[in-house]
Amino acid sequence: MNAQRCNDLRLTGSGGANRVMEAELKRLVMRSPFDVRLDKPTREGEETLLYAFDARVAWVAACHHRTSSRISWDLCSSPAVRLEPLFADLLPELSSDDRLPGGTRLSFSVEVGSSSDFEASPLQLRGVVKNALVEALASRGVTSDVDGDAPDVVFVARRAGTPEARRTVVGIDVGGGARHRRGARVATGLAPLRETLAAQLIMLSRWDARTEPLVDPMAGSATIPIEAAGLAVGAAIRHPPDLPLRHLAAFSGLPNEAPDLFPGTVASIVALDADAACIPAMVGNLRAAGLTGPTYDRSIVIAQQDVRGLTPDDIEHLAPAVRNMRPGVFCFNPPYGVRIGGEHGEAELLALYADMGRALGRFRGWRAACFVANPKFVYAFGHRATMTKPASNANLRGTFLVFQL
Repeated sequence: MNAQRCNDLRLTGSGGANRVMEAELKRLVMRSPFDVRLDKPTREGEETLLYAFDARVAWVAACHHRTSSRISWDLCSSPAVRLEPLFADLLPELSSDDRLPGGTRLSFSVEVGSSSDFEASPLQLRGVVKNALVEALASRGVTSDVDGDAPDVVFVARRAGTPEARRTVVGIDVGGGARHRRGARVATGLAPLRETLAAQLIMLSRWDARTEPLVDPMAGSATIPIEAAGLAVGAAIRHPPDLPLRHLAAFSGLPNEAPDLFPGTVASIVALDADAACIPAMVGNLRAAGLTGPTYDRSIVIAQQDVRGLTPDDIEHLAPAVRNMRPGVFCFNPPYGVRIGGEHGEAELLALYADMGRALGRFRGWRAACFVANPKFVYAFGHRATMTKPASNANLRGTFLVFQL
């Protein structure tokens, strides 16, 4: 048998997200309810971190981590790239694995990640892993049902590892599926930024929510302000009852609630957009995220405002608390001229970038951070980037940029 037992917590993100994911998890674990040391992770490429599995760290990540796309617990791996050898490897390894869910009955599904070098289709790979799990669970007295709609537990199969040592890895999704599906975006614009990327953008801007205001001058559906508010207080994006943790003995005894990890932080966040039609969408999304009401009336301000005419006086008028804070951060996702289908001709788009650069230049000492998929943005914006980091929004390649204004 060539199968190997694994015991890693796997954090997967967009390309190049490793540093941000690591920094965020370290920050969260330090403020978690557990006295646990977070060791340095193993990096698998530029988008995956592997930590020695600790259920307390996994709990923190599953509940609070915002910059990762998937969080899973690797159980075993095999070098097999064909169906029959893979089944022969997995069955005995899984059958003897006491980390599998117990009980008398379990519904589960299998999702397939990257598997381009496996010598069968993703559908066939999913089928053989499913069959191995059904038999392994049965050998442990668990009757299982495959349920693709509302499973108790989701298993993940993927090809992973370094190029010279690729293996087929099977694990359990402990993070509640795709992490960008927060459930708070009930209204979207034409080209929304994924929530995970919005969180990465804010982290890369090095925003200090205690001392600096954050302004999104092109807020659209308020994705960036919502993520900023969540990062500021360390709010959970998943809660233990909504995760598969209750089916796994490793998480027995851990809290069933996930309160804010930075509850004393009162952030100053301003969400602006030139389009009046965006304001109801912002309000609806903030309400869905639980960010409206007396607690947030002074913390999050929404207004219709064209960035091209924006001045420091405007921000101080909208958010008076800014007067007592350090220079702040602009975080935004400008139009690219790609998904917006010609609404802006190139000349008009570049003029918008230039006008934005001149307007934000009025904010001396501030920083500006954005994700943009138009390579001409930096030239037109007129400021020199202090950080450039390639990334992608879904299938659209772009760049994180940070500027000192």
